[in-house]
Amino acid sequence: MNVSKSASQQGYHKGNLRDRLISTAETLLQHEELDALSLRRVAREVGVAPSAIYNHFSNLDELLAAVAADGYRQLVVLEQTAYGNIEDSETVLRQLIGDYLQFAAANPNLYRLMFSRRVVGYRALPEVGEAGDTSFKLSVEWWYGEGSYDPAKSAIHYPYALAVWSLCHGAAMSMLDGMVTMSEAPDQNVDALANVLADVLLQGARSVFSK
Repeated sequence: MNVSKSASQQGYHKGNLRDRLISTAETLLQHEELDALSLRRVAREVGVAPSAIYNHFSNLDELLAAVAADGYRQLVVLEQTAYGNIEDSETVLRQLIGDYLQFAAANPNLYRLMFSRRVVGYRALPEVGEAGDTSFKLSVEWWYGEGSYDPAKSAIHYPYALAVWSLCHGAAMSMLDGMVTMSEAPDQNVDALANVLADVLLQGARSVFSK
């Protein structure tokens, strides 16, 4: 599964300027740190006057919020694919963990943006809050059943879903921060890390599945 395409490239939007600005910002993040982004830089890469951006985003924070929301939607796509395998719970978890870590490895700067303190403030924006909630909702409803998710409740009310996300996120950040060495064959190393995490998680999860 290709997890490096932006949600806009996968058809969430209709190819308008707003969509191009988000996609271009994500492309820049593939090669440069977040601090290198500016509205002027993104406008130049898209080929429009900087003033054209203000028809869609009033400042850089609004653009970054939209980029973060797009990242969450990409997580939703990979979750939907993994959770769609309802015949085998262990396969679901292995695929989910593997795809999640591959997404983080393929999009390190985007991933950091999505979970940075800066984006915590963006959660009040409907686009970001909805995208993030949808991602966690999929996990909650896989564990607890359709309709079980209540966005007003804390994540601690859904300990299984929270545990899986915490495991994936902790491993992803450790990997991106260099705490887990990724050497000559990064894709294979990511898969190996995912398999180790899945083995540990499944030892506990089997007791849930057997009930």
